[in-house]
Amino acid sequence: MTAPAPPRPFPAFRLLPGAAALLALAGCRTLQPEPPANPAAIDQPTFALIDRNGDGKVSPAEMAAFKHEEGLAEVDLDGDKRVSPVEWKAARPSAPQDDGTFAKLDLNKDGFLSEEEAVAHITAQPAYVAAFKKMDANGDGHLHWEEYAAGDPASLNITLASRAAPVAPTGSGGEGGAAAR
Repeated sequence: MTAPAPPRPFPAFRLLPGAAALLALAGCRTLQPEPPANPAAIDQPTFALIDRNGDGKVSPAEMAAFKHEEGLAEVDLDGDKRVSPVEWKAARPSAPQDDGTFAKLDLNKDGFLSEEEAVAHITAQPAYVAAFKKMDANGDGHLHWEEYAAGDPASLNITLASRAAPVAPTGSGGEGGAAAR
């Protein structure tokens, strides 16, 4: 014969489903997630999306188009995928009133900066060209995922508003990455 169970101090108290887990976690502290090792880096699925023509590698123009898209989030106030003079001025409040940069970047003189014009500008910047070339370990003119992951992604952060002098396009806007949306 077994001894009867001792009486419970609160016989009317019972745990609802999930309450035991909440009680177990009540004494736990929240851990802050570790910041990414390189906040400028993109992950492999995003890298694959940058490869617009799907050839498994990213051209300078494809990467420049991606960098332009990132920059548009901060500059393109009306969401039309191009930059107007008003948006340009708003993005550069400390720049001189009219330093001529917008006019130099507006290659087709339509009064807006399109993706094609941004790609032409970005891919012509010496810092961008040097960074891309340095990351391109096999020298084929494109970045493969392994090259990108092993390189310095922050070195490719050149945008329309980067402080380099505008340079005329050199015809490097091809590879399917320069079409305006």
